[in-house]
Amino acid sequence: MAYPLPMLLATYEALIEDGDDEIPSCFDEFDDEALFNLFHLTRPCLMFIVDSMRVCMHNVSPKSPHLSVDALVMVTLNYYAHGISSASLLTKLGLTHTHCPAIISLVSGKISEMTDKFVSLPETKEAKATVASNIEAICGIPNVLGILASPHFRVRVSPYDKENYRTFFSPLGYTAVVSQIICDSDGNILFVEKCEAGRTPEQEMWASSAKGNEIEEGLYGPYWLIGEFPIVLFCESNMSNIQQLCLFNSQF
Repeated sequence: MAYPLPMLLATYEALIEDGDDEIPSCFDEFDDEALFNLFHLTRPCLMFIVDSMRVCMHNVSPKSPHLSVDALVMVTLNYYAHGISSASLLTKLGLTHTHCPAIISLVSGKISEMTDKFVSLPETKEAKATVASNIEAICGIPNVLGILASPHFRVRVSPYDKENYRTFFSPLGYTAVVSQIICDSDGNILFVEKCEAGRTPEQEMWASSAKGNEIEEGLYGPYWLIGEFPIVLFCESNMSNIQQLCLFNSQF
């Protein structure tokens, strides 16, 4: 199992509080409130991301313009937070909107390469038992490896893409993409399925999920998942817990 991100961030925050020698960053020009407004992340979280990206992006930068890793990450995280690049931030960095696609693509690719370091289902016997024990302590359901949810993320779709436009309308009434996420009882993300158009049924996503197939084939032993759709998928071996499962889902 990968290291839980909250633990890594807590460790990093302690380090920056105790350390005297900090690497100058373009994020230093903003106070904490401005940082959160721009990126929807706290300073320790931002610095953790930047330091991680400095390692994996050594000697990597877009052909034009030449920017520091900090600036590249800044542009990308700002886009993630708002769905569009802030004009004031681009002006401060000497960029225009035409520069953003290449920058965002570059940084996003590097972030995706780091996924396995932070996101993975527990693999060892001890790790599985720990996750299951923590979940059982909350809801009383044994042998649960994770909680499955299907969040919808709002997206802007092109009005010129008439053929696929309708498929992005989620059941919630707005255009979105939908993914499947598995997390533990502490909110640590253990698995993320690729995004599909917002109209894609959750059951269809589960049926085509590689991780879902692995769990149904018993590759994770006696463990199972709980979620908010077709409970029968997860309760074949423990039907007596359906009532508890429904109650747990309504509270989680």
